[in-house]
Amino acid sequence: MGFLLGCFFKYAAKWRADPRKGTLISKPALPTARKIKNVDFKLYAITDRHQCAPTPLADVVSELLDAGITAIQLREKDLSGTELIELAEPIAELCRNYKAKLFINTSDKVLQRSTMSIAGATGVHLPENAASVTEVKAQTGDDFYVGCSVHSLDAAQRREAEGADFVTYSPIYPTTSKPGYGPAVGITSLATVAEGVKLPVFALGGITPARVAACLTAGAFGVAVMSGVMSPENAGQPARRYLDELGLY
Repeated sequence: MGFLLGCFFKYAAKWRADPRKGTLISKPALPTARKIKNVDFKLYAITDRHQCAPTPLADVVSELLDAGITAIQLREKDLSGTELIELAEPIAELCRNYKAKLFINTSDKVLQRSTMSIAGATGVHLPENAASVTEVKAQTGDDFYVGCSVHSLDAAQRREAEGADFVTYSPIYPTTSKPGYGPAVGITSLATVAEGVKLPVFALGGITPARVAACLTAGAFGVAVMSGVMSPENAGQPARRYLDELGLY
């Protein structure tokens, strides 16, 4: 399974945040032995090295971490497993230095070759049609975080049943970052998904700082952004605006 040098967590969190009220509540034990993890970030930054070119992606990530972002999803789907590892390793070191979480967006085919061998990776983020969370955790261990992309309530409930730790739901608003995912689902649909599952739901797709409040009001646990922070210059400035809207800056 490769050499796992990352930060595996030694205990399961007994508390999780209520995505609608922002308060801490105790959750009853699940009927399975699955651990409930503490999702302790509200802003989930997703990478696209093409959008921030010619600035190296590691430099942009460094700016985001310096601004206060604590969770990064490395989403570079055009890379091979080897190329992904090469890109991820310096970013993983940055995340370790900032005590931030690093998630690798990967399919089951490259899971072991990429994420499991990257020192400091906290978990993986699975596309909607990737392997089941149960299968992934059988390879990585239950301490490894698994986030999932979903585009419907049914998909969110399926991923929750499999043991996902959180989901991103998209696209909430029209976006050029993911043109192939159909029309925007809207705030009402976000509220339906947030109400329909117990795990944290991150709103994704066309989320600007001005739209953060509406997403939180609809029940989102937090927001995920790509183009909003993947700037070749001064990426930390928009990151701080998002954090400010989330009450974290």
